[in-house]
Parts: sequence; structure tokens; C-alpha cells
Amino acid sequence: MEKQIIALLQEVIKQNYNIELADIKLVFPPKKNLWDFCFQCGVLSRDLKKNPMLIAQELVPLLSNQELFSEVTATGPFVNLKISKQIFVSALANMYHGLDNYLAPNIGNGEKIVIDYIGTCVGKPLHIGHMCTPNIGQVMINLYKKLWYDVISDSHIWDWGIIFGKLITAYKLWWEEEKLSENAVDYLLELYVKITAEAEKNPDLEQQTRDEFKLLSEGNEESKKLWAEFTSCSIEAMNKQLNRLNVFPQYNIWESFYEGIGLAKMEDYPDLQEDMHTIVDELIGKSIATKNQDNSVWVEFSDESKLPSCILQKRDGTHGYLASDLACIKYRMQNWSPDKIVYFVDVRQKLHFEQAFEIAKQAGWLSIDRANEVTDLFHAYNGFISWKDGPFSSRKWNIIKLDKLLDEASDRAKAIILEKRDDFESEELEELSKIIWIWAIKYGHLKKSRETDMIFDWDEFMTFEWNSGPYIQYAYVRARKILVNYWQDLEKQVVWEFTESEEVNLVKILGTYKDILQKTADSNMPHNLCKYAYDITKSFNSFYNSVHILNEEDENKKMIRLQLVDLFSQTLKEVFGLLGIDMPEKM
Repeated sequence: MEKQIIALLQEVIKQNYNIELADIKLVFPPKKNLWDFCFQCGVLSRDLKKNPMLIAQELVPLLSNQELFSEVTATGPFVNLKISKQIFVSALANMYHGLDNYLAPNIGNGEKIVIDYIGTCVGKPLHIGHMCTPNIGQVMINLYKKLWYDVISDSHIWDWGIIFGKLITAYKLWWEEEKLSENAVDYLLELYVKITAEAEKNPDLEQQTRDEFKLLSEGNEESKKLWAEFTSCSIEAMNKQLNRLNVFPQYNIWESFYEGIGLAKMEDYPDLQEDMHTIVDELIGKSIATKNQDNSVWVEFSDESKLPSCILQKRDGTHGYLASDLACIKYRMQNWSPDKIVYFVDVRQKLHFEQAFEIAKQAGWLSIDRANEVTDLFHAYNGFISWKDGPFSSRKWNIIKLDKLLDEASDRAKAIILEKRDDFESEELEELSKIIWIWAIKYGHLKKSRETDMIFDWDEFMTFEWNSGPYIQYAYVRARKILVNYWQDLEKQVVWEFTESEEVNLVKILGTYKDILQKTADSNMPHNLCKYAYDITKSFNSFYNSVHILNEEDENKKMIRLQLVDLFSQTLKEVFGLLGIDMPEKM
């Protein structure tokens, strides 16, 4: 609907003012019951050299004769637009009878997108902070696939750098085989915390960790064997926990893969053509990077870029995150030639990606096999989850491990459910607690803008009230219960018409479904889907409490209301499916 309105505005403005306005944005009015959208005329004032309030008044008669609108008025610099009820009703009737296309519109048309997300570390168990990039990235993967994009997803696990020097050093000093067999990743974390603390007090031990990492980067066989053992343990533990959250990366391509030292591939992804060493040499050859006398390699940026210089290669010949990410960009371009690469990595890496993207652009890698087009690189950063009294720290072990968090959510759920109902069988209670409350935590995180920090609060997430996962799930269960005896009747042809304001409001908000999908895809902001789910749920509850459905005597009214309930429930389940959240059939 928004695209249709924008196209009409562009046409009217061009015809009457001879201005081609490419970037038009609609805003929602403060009183949605009066208007559906507003257009701010300030974007025209410079070209027309007119007061935007005068432009708004001029546009009212030009738009009033359009059948798309039932009413057009001006308030200050804003043009207020009320969409014709019949337009919404006709559109939604067509949607309902073409439900597959409505729920999965072909917006992407096969364009290729690479999603870089998760970014967990070898040797560290997942904790509450790992809800961020895996959850957000998986929502966007689900959405892009639903919109008919060709999506490649890569967990890009951090298994390179000094962490391996530390783990190998700790292994040689304190290894206990029994602890490894009991819980490999927990034991690796224990070793990491211990070696970090000891190395901070002992410069010789700190140097030993660096020497061990250098041996690994040179392809030492013993080091490679330990890498494989540590990495395989971490893969298994990571997937076990992420699968509980409906997170399923297509590939797990580790940072060490780009070092090119012959570490075994664990999955069927394309072979590496150019490693970090080759990438650094190429950038030196193109005068993008400079090799210093001490063997280090640096990149200095132009004053216009306002980016600080950065290091590609250390004096000992080892590489850090920048070299591996640059090798990764070229690898993706050579093998997949994507239209876009989206990085779901936290905000601390903002400068890092600005530098990497600028280097890739200067190197000319972003047009490989893409004719005259250039691949878009986008860092979709996220904020942090923290306690009320401060941040998490894996070094200090000040974390909630993800498996413990999800287990505790399930236990809390059982107690809350039993306060409301005591007629569930034990197996039924077990399953329901998992479906509702694990997803309550996931929804509680996703409903916030990914760019904001979040305080973890059990009370906020574990509730049946207002903007929460259980509140929305309960509305879905209520809707499906209404329909339970009418599945076959939903096939009947009816004349879609609505007289009650609550019906019209629900119709209107359901009609913005495609716009919300497009908006979420354009911004990589999953909280838009959560807001939409909450908005249609509030509208449905108002509709449910205000009009007769099953008791309606008029058969046509009854059937269109049942079909509206059906469309609501299917749309809501579809949106929650994109969020990676299951819907219960009973609560």
C-alpha cells in the first residue's frame, strides 16, 4: 500500500510541479483513527521556494480526486491521507483468495544476499549475549528467503587470533583429559579464563601464547591437530544451543580457513583461492597498504575518509581480524558474486567494518563478475545485553550460559502456567513451557531495535501482558479456537464488506503486511516485525471484544468475519515464523 501511495504522490508532483522526487517517505499520524498516512511537504519547499504549509494546501485538491483516498486534508506542512475503505477491503479480499502470494510476495526476484552472523568463539560456551546476532541474523535470513532472495548464510566463527595461542599454551600446561570428555567447551572456557589471568601477571607466559599462535599460523602439525579438536567440540556445542532457538546457519566457515594453512574443511563450501598472505601482498602491490621495515603492514586512509590507519600484518607475520575479513570479502565475491553482504556483528566492530569496506572498495573487489554493478556491504550492528548492575564478561565468568538461561525459562514457565491452569498433563506442560517461554525470551529481545542496548529483566519477558510473546501467542490460540468447527466453511465465496470500525481497523493493518516485510528487509530491523505482530494482535483483540462472530445472525457477515479471523491467524503465524518462534495450538 505504501509503495502505491508513494508512486501516486510522485506522479502528482511531477505533473503539477515538474519535479521528480525520488525519495518520498510517509509517516504515521499521531491519531491513526483519523488518518492512515501523512506526507511532509518540507522536501519540496527548497525546489519550489515556497512555504511547506502552502504546498500542503495546494496538494489537497490535487489528491482529493484520487480514488485511492477517501479524504485528504492539510495540517501545517503535512498532507493527511485517509485510504478509501473499499481499496483496503478489495485488496485484502484478493490477498485472502491468493494467500500464498500474499504471505510470500516475490520482492527479491532471486537477488543474492550473503548473511554473516553468529560470530561465536571457539572454546567459549554460548551465553545470554549470544542471543543477539544469531537471533537477529536468522530473522533476516528467514525474511529474505520468504521474499524470494537467494540467501547464503555463514556463521563466520572466530577461531583465529591469540585465543588459540592461549588455548594451546593452557593445554600444554594444565590439560586434564577427564574434564574434556565431561564437558569440552566448559573446560576450554575454564582454561581460557585461567591462562588469561596468569598471562596478565607473567610477561613470559604472555609471549608464549603469542609464539604458540605463530606456530599454528605457520601450519605446525601438532597445533593443527589441537585446532581440529577444539573446533569440533565448539561446533557441536554451538549448534546444539542455537538449534533450540531455531537458528540454523548454512555454513560454518571459520576465520582460520582464510589463513590458507591446510586446515581440514568441515563442510562442503567452495575451496579457498586467495589466502590472507595473498590478499596482503595484493594490497601492497596496489599501494593501498604499506610494508614497513619491521615486517608489519599498515593501511593509511585519505583525509576525506576520516578513518584512522590500521594494521593488516603484525611484525611476526601473523594476521588479525582485518586481514581475515578482507580475505572473506574477496572469497564471497569470487564464489557467489552477491548483490549484498550484510554483517550482523555488534557495534564495537563499527570502525573495523568501515575500514574493511573502504579497503575492499579501493581494491576493486566489489564488482567481481557483476558487470557494472557494485556489491553493497552493510554492517547491521547491534547493541548489548547487560545486567541491571553492569555488563557481562566471559573473562570474569560473569555470564548466564545460554543453555542454563533457556532451562530456567522453561522452569519459570511451568510455575506461571500452573498458576493459571492445572489441567495439563505433565508431557503437555513440558512441551507448552518450552514453546511459550523460550520464545518469550527470544521475542523480548527481538522487539527492541537492534541498535539499542538492552537490560535483561525476567519480569519484562515472562509475562502474558501487552507487548510480549505469550500475549501474542494467546491471541493466535484464541483465533484458531474460533475457527475449529468452520474449516470447510472458509471456502465459501462471500462479499467482503465491513461496517464496524474495529473490522475496518483490522483490515487496514493486515493490508500493510507487505509494506512491513519490505521495510524490515530494507532496514535489517527485525523489531518492525515484532511491532507489526503486536499491532495486529491489539487490533484483533479489539475486534474480538467488539463484534459478534459466531453469534452473528447474518450469514454473510459471519463468514467474512471468520475469514478475517483466519487471515489474522495465518498472518500472525507467518510473522512469528519469520521471527523463528513457534506457535502453540493450546494455552
